[in-house]
Amino acid sequence: MSGTLALASAIAGMDRETLSALVLQRRPQAAAGVSDPIGLASELLRADAVQRILAPLDTTRLAALLRLADADPESVDPALVDELTRLGLVGTDDGRPAALPEVTEAIRSGLATAGVEIDPSNLGPVPELEGDPVHDTSVWYASAVTAVGQAAEILRLVLERPGRLNRNGSIAVATIRLIAESSSVEFADASFALRALERAGLITASKASQLLLAAPGASDWLAASYGDRWVALAEAALAKMPAPVRGALDATPAHLTEAVELLPHRFPLLPAAELAAAAEFARSAEHLGLTVEGALSDPARALLDGDAAAARAVLARDLPAIASGIYVQPDLSLVVPGPLAPEDEAEIAALSRPEHVGVATTRRVTEASLADAIERGATVESARAAFTRLSLTGMPQPLDYLLTSLADRVGTIVVADHLGDEGRTRVTVSRPELGQTILVDRSLQHVQFTLSTSNRGVLYSRLRPEHVIAALTDARYPASLASARLETRPIPRLDGPSGPVDSGALAPELATLVDRVFLAARSEPGTGDFTRLLELAIRERGTVRVTAEARGQVHVFTLLPVSLSGGRLRATDAAAGMERTLPVSTITAVETI
Repeated sequence: MSGTLALASAIAGMDRETLSALVLQRRPQAAAGVSDPIGLASELLRADAVQRILAPLDTTRLAALLRLADADPESVDPALVDELTRLGLVGTDDGRPAALPEVTEAIRSGLATAGVEIDPSNLGPVPELEGDPVHDTSVWYASAVTAVGQAAEILRLVLERPGRLNRNGSIAVATIRLIAESSSVEFADASFALRALERAGLITASKASQLLLAAPGASDWLAASYGDRWVALAEAALAKMPAPVRGALDATPAHLTEAVELLPHRFPLLPAAELAAAAEFARSAEHLGLTVEGALSDPARALLDGDAAAARAVLARDLPAIASGIYVQPDLSLVVPGPLAPEDEAEIAALSRPEHVGVATTRRVTEASLADAIERGATVESARAAFTRLSLTGMPQPLDYLLTSLADRVGTIVVADHLGDEGRTRVTVSRPELGQTILVDRSLQHVQFTLSTSNRGVLYSRLRPEHVIAALTDARYPASLASARLETRPIPRLDGPSGPVDSGALAPELATLVDRVFLAARSEPGTGDFTRLLELAIRERGTVRVTAEARGQVHVFTLLPVSLSGGRLRATDAAAGMERTLPVSTITAVETI
């Protein structure tokens, strides 16, 4: 027996707000074909639609649905029945809650597959996990500072060089591996950092260009303090916490890992993919400092309770103070003993390469790192000033020599656009003999330089300027872009704001569906169950027995309904070999055959 009529009756009794919430929650696939409560009920009772809505339900709600099916509605909390009705899992029959056979069968089948007893009495309390309720999470800040530092390194890389995506829009493994190598972050941690940045809307996957891009707010985030950066990542992560995990936290409010371990018991119909996603979220929370060995940290608990002020108070108490400077070693390594002020961090990051990112970070200055900084607009003088200002150990002789050497060579090779027949790029060298060296350098043969016929200090290439300067830099030639290009070098970004789509607003096609169903439930005369039974018979091409009364006489017809509109039923009477049209107002009963 189908539950379509019972669910359609429940839908017909919903106000517009409740109906909108139902449609938003269930999102019927064939929205365009739904025009009335019967149509919506049929869509919601499709096997795949029922499985999707049942998957995140806990044992309490599953047990309630089974008790309704066992004709025991009085044992179910009315508030719970109302909640399940709003989800489209309970219908109404003569004004009373009615179980839906499609829902009951899906629950029984799913529980059998999961190895859980079908008897609702065995769907009681979730087993408690043993463990000490008091957990020491005082070292949460170490993971938090490390995660923020790794995220900042990776975000700067994405700002500079967008990553590639897979065809399905996910971040390519090759991109994660390249980011991990460039930022000196382990592959797993780089994956967690990218996920944290994506949740916070700081990076986005552009399917149009198949590129991983930095969002407009990326620069503002990098300019914020460590505490503000962490709060942004933490709040975004908690907002995206899988719903079953949040529900399981009710049983173990202090321990996220235990909550995840409870999921198969508390949510027996949850698919394996969602269980895996929950476990992945727990690992991501550990990386971010939301948990320590699975236990929620103090600021994480405060954020979960919606108390941002309390969370920031914990941050002010626990986060390391801003470092007053860095240690510059004779081997050109830099030791950053703690978080730097955002502007100092950005300056040092532009001049060096990371070797280890943590509470204490190590970096290294190389000729290539300084050449890259100069290519982006820095000068030898500004680099020297930055090291002089921030170094707690003075200016080691090797760094001073490197900066002096660069100062002598900067500007000796200038790369610029060229629009002539000779090529796309013009390279001007300060000394003709340097141009000859570049011409015969085997590492630059792929650039295919040609010497100007009129000026021995000018070379041409058919490659674009950015390719030429990259090749020269790799070959250890101190090349720089012409000043005009330095001022206009583009950084790929999105044109508009990023972030999740507002799930609280109905898409136009769903809003239209709500209007159709809401009006259909109120527009036809006689909106009782027999009218919907006729609508169901029309949809399923079923035969019904119709009782009609006119002028004091009662007539019974066996009909195949064809249409119901304008307050009239049009149907085929096979026994009489004719088509009949009956006013709906004369129909007093309808029975399925």
